[in-house]
Amino acid sequence: MLSSISWQHYLAAIVILSVSYYGYVILRYYQQEISNLFNRKQNNANLFPNASVATANVMGAAKLDVGVSLTKSEELHFTDSLPDEVEPNATANVSAIPNTTVIYSPSEELEVEAGNLIRAFHEIDNKPEFITLLKILINSYIRFQDEIDLPATLNRIIEISKERLMFPLTLTDLQGTWA
Repeated sequence: MLSSISWQHYLAAIVILSVSYYGYVILRYYQQEISNLFNRKQNNANLFPNASVATANVMGAAKLDVGVSLTKSEELHFTDSLPDEVEPNATANVSAIPNTTVIYSPSEELEVEAGNLIRAFHEIDNKPEFITLLKILINSYIRFQDEIDLPATLNRIIEISKERLMFPLTLTDLQGTWA
């Protein structure tokens, strides 16, 4: 008898039994939901009456810090942006093009960058680090070696640093640049 049962018959019997079993379970335990599903007069919200739709308040309302207020974006007023200011002593020998673009010579650009470095070290008393960074800055302008009068530029940088740094800067500190 077992030799007369093929795999095809066996699989068909398993499928029929499985569908019958799950059909009975669905009809027995989900009878109300199925009737609501096919009853068009019922509202979709009643499809699963046991499901809770109420939102849970987990954190509560956000509170503003003391002294902080909200403003609508229409109430914010802005002014036109102004160009950055350049130090008066760093703009010597500057030629301006009609569209107000300022062009610096490599020597003047080096002075402005050194002035920025001096401003950054205004309240920092670390002479070796400053000298190292200044030498790196000066050596980055080596490609303009023919256009820059290095001794005059270094003297101007030292003059700028006299009143702004917490330590004295001398020409001997800057020896070895463009060696």
